[in-house]
Amino acid sequence: MEKETLKLDPKFEKNLQALFKVNAPLATLLFELTTHKKYEVFQGKDPLDINILDTSTNSFFYVAPKENVLSYVKENVDKETLPFRYFLGFGNGIVINALLKSPQLKRILVIEPDIEILYIVLHLFDMAEYIINGKIVIELLKNLDYTRAVFYLSHSEGKIYAKLFEIETNTPYYNEHYLDEIKQASKIMADAFYSVIIGHGNSAIDSLMGVEHHIQNLPLMIKNTKIRDFVGKKFCNTAIVVSTGPSLSKQIPLLKKIQNYVTIFCVDASFPILEKHGIKPDFVTILERIPETAKFFETNTKEFQSDVNFIIVSIAHKKVIDAIKHGNKVIQMRPHGYTQYFELDDFGYVGVGMSAANLAHEFAIALKIPNIILIGQDLAFGEDNTSHAEGHLYGENEENIHGHEIYVEKYGGNGKIRTTEYWVLFKNYFERAIIDSKSYATTINCTEGGARIPQTVELSFKDAIEKVIDTKVIKEPIFTPPTSLDEQKLLTEQFIEKINFWIKDSVERQEKIEEVFMIVQNKSEDFHDKLKKDKLNLLSKDSLIPIIEEIDSIKEYFEDKQFSELYVDSIQTYILHLELDLVLTQIRKTSTEEELVVKMVDWIMQHRYWLFSLAGGIQAVRDTIIQATLTWDKNLQSKLIIPNKKEIPIDKKKFNELKAIVEKEQEKLNTEIIVK
Repeated sequence: MEKETLKLDPKFEKNLQALFKVNAPLATLLFELTTHKKYEVFQGKDPLDINILDTSTNSFFYVAPKENVLSYVKENVDKETLPFRYFLGFGNGIVINALLKSPQLKRILVIEPDIEILYIVLHLFDMAEYIINGKIVIELLKNLDYTRAVFYLSHSEGKIYAKLFEIETNTPYYNEHYLDEIKQASKIMADAFYSVIIGHGNSAIDSLMGVEHHIQNLPLMIKNTKIRDFVGKKFCNTAIVVSTGPSLSKQIPLLKKIQNYVTIFCVDASFPILEKHGIKPDFVTILERIPETAKFFETNTKEFQSDVNFIIVSIAHKKVIDAIKHGNKVIQMRPHGYTQYFELDDFGYVGVGMSAANLAHEFAIALKIPNIILIGQDLAFGEDNTSHAEGHLYGENEENIHGHEIYVEKYGGNGKIRTTEYWVLFKNYFERAIIDSKSYATTINCTEGGARIPQTVELSFKDAIEKVIDTKVIKEPIFTPPTSLDEQKLLTEQFIEKINFWIKDSVERQEKIEEVFMIVQNKSEDFHDKLKKDKLNLLSKDSLIPIIEEIDSIKEYFEDKQFSELYVDSIQTYILHLELDLVLTQIRKTSTEEELVVKMVDWIMQHRYWLFSLAGGIQAVRDTIIQATLTWDKNLQSKLIIPNKKEIPIDKKKFNELKAIVEKEQEKLNTEIIVK
């Protein structure tokens, strides 16, 4: 049947208008289509009787459309409770359209291999409302990459359903003709799940260290230059980001020749290498929170540090800051929830990525420098298996190849090269930043080695210099004043007030969580007794609902913006991993009252660990804050207000038993993503 005979253009127009609001590039591609050429659509009298013929392979999507669709629904009834689902291909659109009407479904991602199928389906069904509210996300397979996948998962709670992830198909057609593509999409999504979860941190101690250092550094931060003061300054039209990959050595001679005509950003580890070769950077980026980073600055000469702008994240160790004796120490905040809480916006927020090179690149973008050249950004082991440049303080083999069996595309596209999972994450952050800034900045990869960074322009360093660097204009010194004394006073009052509120809030929330924990703990003991005596049947659904409502009242904290700012960065490491297991109970189907009661009992008992961990996490945050303020001068410390916390009586033996269980669970912090 010809497409025109369907006469469903009004639906298509409505869908297209909705799609333009959320994915304009895809909507534009669809708008430019005038018909479908590869497929024929056959529609019977029954609304479920829609079949599609692929004329290129002479393959029908369904043997018997109505029966096949009903059979699929019946066979996948166990997935009805899944709030997030992922499909390769729309098929005839009937299954997808039906799923969208389910109140239990929060979002469905459809990865369509052929835009003509999408064109057909959007003529058949009105999905405009679901497209606009995000209940359905549509992506062409050719456009699905790691960066897009991470975006979809980062902006929803879908990540906590990682263990349930699988790519589904609702017609055998896709399995027969797109099996490799299904595997490809599954791997991209699985890698994205892994990255997002790892991105939440694998160490609560590291997260608390960041909070501690940030608060220790607040008094110094508000005295020095604001990061915002660099915006609008006159810079060269080209920035060079200098990293410490094995290829850096060969680029040093050219960098030395052009150093007066470009704005040089270097990572902390590159600083002593550049000093050795007489190349002074304009900016040095420091991202790590560990004290070992200080070694890059402990032996620099006074002259070499002078006039350099050290861009130091507020979570850096005090030893690192103290090691920098000269130059302009600019302490700036990364966009963590707890840094944004202080509303010291002029001192942030740069550094979404996970490396000092990501920070340098993002800062160059923020300064609107049109050409950004990367050198030494290998993100891979060298051909001789070295991990870093000659002269690197910790040696050329700081990272050992053993245990790293990850291979990515080489610079230039000629084969594969060995890398690490963390270098892959750095690479992906580069890619995301380049995509976001493409309209006003060009990133040129002149590393001439290592891993290919998608979205960059690959040129030799020599060619890039000839193409974008103006050697007629010598760069000017960069000067930014410190914060005025009057403003320092106001900002100090501001962060003291914020910290006092944070401490008070942590006490009140912990008290409430502990109250609910005691309710759950006592009920759990009652459940155990009934289970031993085979008397669980004495429990009713109505008797359990109030307990679950108490748990839900605590879970609502995570929907509160201020709670997220103050605590989530620190507690998400273990809370997320507990949630990954909780969802297995949450989506479990029940068919009888008895099964429902058992599920509710399981749900309540599982939250003992969850509540215990949450209360402990909030206390750890408060203890960290108070510990951090001990480094302040006595005058500042005297302005703190620390309320007493109400103590809840608890059986010490049971407390220690539960503490041991929770600590054991936290040690695992290991998420296995099963791709089906």
